[in-house]
Order: sequence, then structure tokens, then C-alpha cells
Amino acid sequence: MRRTRTLWAAAAGGLAIGVAGLGASAQPQAQPDGLATQSKGPIDIAADNSIYDNATCESTWTGSAEVLQGTTRLRAHEIRAFMRRQAATAADQSSCGAAERIEADGDVYYVTPDQHARGDHAVYSADDNLIVMTGDVILVQGQNVVHGDRLTIHTQTRAAQMDSSAQGRGAPGRVRAVFYQTQPGSPGAPATPH
Repeated sequence: MRRTRTLWAAAAGGLAIGVAGLGASAQPQAQPDGLATQSKGPIDIAADNSIYDNATCESTWTGSAEVLQGTTRLRAHEIRAFMRRQAATAADQSSCGAAERIEADGDVYYVTPDQHARGDHAVYSADDNLIVMTGDVILVQGQNVVHGDRLTIHTQTRAAQMDSSAQGRGAPGRVRAVFYQTQPGSPGAPATPH
């Protein structure tokens, strides 16, 4: 039984926004939300192989797949995007719309200038506004680190929940976090009143 060990309302929303923008990259006709949270720049995808199947509305990038936009990066062995089926118009012969689900498998890394997350597998669901990263998950922001089996990020609220199947004090593999206190005078610390 999987039990929730901690709820962390971190700035993990950047991960959610970034993965959500990936679906647009698989279909050039759509306007991307963007891999980077504040960037409207081009989305650059590289992989050893890529397959786009318009009949099933699926795009697969394999072999050291990497998506870049601005200073944001998503890497995995394989990245798959599943687009919504829609009626084709005369101007646009495609029957595939925006991304419905995006999956990343194998050494999944999401990196921004502020944070990064690592896991074995990640799934973004547009309908649920959720990203679920599983398999030895590590979330890092600054010096703060959270480790567990499963990270669930609610993209609209930016709340993140880390879970672990390990239970009980002293059991290896429980959710673990290390948070550093901001010291007066350090970068990011509030100004001291005079």
C-alpha cells in the first residue's frame, strides 16, 4: 500500500508547465505553451530516432531524446506524445490536436535554472492537470532536496506531493527531505530592518 508521507508546495509548477508544452512540439501547427515557463522561443527536439503517426496521433522520440527551450531542458531515453484526435479542416489536413498525454521513460531529467527533477518515468495528463514522476524520484530546488518513490504535481495549484511505499520509522526508502534555512545576509534573504 502506497502511503503519503509529505506534501510540498514547492515551485514545482515549472515542471508541469514545461512538460505540458512538449505536446505542441510534436505537432507544428499548434501554438506551444512552452517548455520553459516564461519563454515563447522555439522548441528544439533532438533524438536518435523519431516517428510521428498521424493515424494514431502519436509522436515518439527515442535514443537520448532531449527537448530544449530557452534555458529549460527535458531529457529521457524515450519521449512519447499522445495528441487529441480532432476533425481535419480544409486548411489543416491533420486530425491531431493538442497533447492529451506525454510520457517520458528512462533516466528522465527536467532541468530549469532554479530546479531539477529526476526519475525513471514521468507522465503528464492534460485532462487531470497532473504530472506523475516515479522510480527513485529526486526533486531539487537550490540546496533543498526531496527524495521518494512517486512525485505528483498539480499543474494548476503548483502543489507537489511526494510518496513512498516504505512505512515506519527507520525503514529505508521513506520520503526524505533536507531543507536549508535562509541566513540573514545570504542571497535571497529578506532585508534586515534598520
